[in-house]
Amino acid sequence: MPKKFNENLIKALKASREASTLCRQAMIDANDESCRALYSAIMKDCEKHIQMLEGEIELHKDQHKWES
Repeated sequence: MPKKFNENLIKALKASREASTLCRQAMIDANDESCRALYSAIMKDCEKHIQMLEGEIELHKDQHKWES
């Protein structure tokens, strides 16, 4: 069983990926440019968070703090 802080990283990564996917679909469904701009900005933030979380997971693996 992963340590609680690793579980939290996995949960945050999953939530960020889900939010990014939702925003991609919302951009398709949006009916005006202001909504598309909003979803685009959120997607960029989510992608940044995904990269940060993936980096932190790799760091934990390198430090042997990750249990698979």
